[in-house]
Amino acid sequence: MTVRQRQAARVILFDERNRVLLIRFSITRRDGTVVFWATPGGGLEGDEDPLDGAKRELMEELGLDLPLTGPIHKATAVFEHEGALLENTDTFFLGRCAASAPRLDGVDDAERKAMQTLRWWDADEIADSAEPIFPADLAEVVRRVARA
Repeated sequence: MTVRQRQAARVILFDERNRVLLIRFSITRRDGTVVFWATPGGGLEGDEDPLDGAKRELMEELGLDLPLTGPIHKATAVFEHEGALLENTDTFFLGRCAASAPRLDGVDDAERKAMQTLRWWDADEIADSAEPIFPADLAEVVRRVARA
């Protein structure tokens, strides 16, 4: 299988208690269903700037129009997405909102089916989780940003 390059933008979104919002995804692949937690965000469209992509994704997925700063982190991973093998590079931005502000919308039926629930996590909960969380170094990034 050919590996395609993909650029994506994601948001590490803090609430007033310095917890980070993660979305629980359930994705059906050829070899079964994969469940994991990840920050809001997604692939860039065309020549879209990563910051613009992060803002668009926040609006589409969570109904939020927020100021973002960064980039604050980058992560690369290889995984299957929509039947293709991707080498994905995520550029992360920082945002803040009230814990009650996000609402899980999704743009289309496939996204609404994949994005199952929202949860606010602190860095220790992320580090101690038995469930997969992406990026793998998120707890370290959250601690670094919270100290800054």
